[in-house]
Amino acid sequence: MTRILTVIIIILAAVLVGIILYPQIQENRPMPLRFACDSSVAALPFLVAVDDTLFLKNRILPELTYYSDPDQALTDLFAGKTDVGVFPWSTILKHMSTKGETLQVFMAVEFRPALPVDVLAKVKKSRINKLTDLKGKRLGYPPILRDYVAALLGEIGLKPADVKLTEASLTALSAMLTAGQLDAAWLVEPAVCPLNLNNVDTLSSIATRYLNNPFPAFAIGFSPQFLKNTTRAQRTRLKIALDMAVDRIDARPEEGKQTLGRYFPYCRDVCGFCRLPQYQRLVEINRPAIQTLAARLLRLGIVSDTIDTKRIFVEPAQMMR
Repeated sequence: MTRILTVIIIILAAVLVGIILYPQIQENRPMPLRFACDSSVAALPFLVAVDDTLFLKNRILPELTYYSDPDQALTDLFAGKTDVGVFPWSTILKHMSTKGETLQVFMAVEFRPALPVDVLAKVKKSRINKLTDLKGKRLGYPPILRDYVAALLGEIGLKPADVKLTEASLTALSAMLTAGQLDAAWLVEPAVCPLNLNNVDTLSSIATRYLNNPFPAFAIGFSPQFLKNTTRAQRTRLKIALDMAVDRIDARPEEGKQTLGRYFPYCRDVCGFCRLPQYQRLVEINRPAIQTLAARLLRLGIVSDTIDTKRIFVEPAQMMR
């Protein structure tokens, strides 16, 4: 009888230990995460975290999916097809207004005039000396800037109907410009650094000059469902990995540029000339600039109602142990 009781006690103790340890074991297992990226410098923290094994060191197994269309990328994230992504602020705010779904943001990307990340590249033979000369010309732009084209043209007294517009990927735009299929293209790094300046001229800092200064360009975040499906410790690992990536970009920007060259071969030989935006951690995000942008998008009709941007941002406690 004593032996039976001893066995029962041992079994119960083992079960109790299992109940206590199982959640910790599960929490510390490598976590597969699917990242939605675009082909601009906005995705650089993801790329550095992969290349420098920062994800792996924080027990994250990354899978990168590249999107040309930011609206589709954000739709897929809320549909559960990806977990974390980088998106233009206009896409995020527009999605809030039209779909009622709010991205939970914990990192942002800002353009500043001191380091122009975007340019209007124009063929030298196009006779475009100033932006108003775009009237009647062929202008290309990438999907990540689609929400801002009408706003830019409005700032110079033009309408979309006044310009022959073409939407294409960053790489396609560069090729079309070289082939003479466009007169000008609105480009974002790393599509800027490979430009052949023998054939094209550039007007820098279009976004900060005509739209918002500084310009809240992109945000990195996840859906509210991600908060429910992950533990705070798992989200902490994600934040640590990307914060470390930003630290490395800030401390060694030349190495960050070389990372761009490895992922985007068309700029491999010239990526040292690439200009990087400011990557902002959660506590560094320029929230007033984002509220200003939201108000401007409302005036332009890109969003249909006033947006309270305060509820977009992740609470620090949700990303820390």
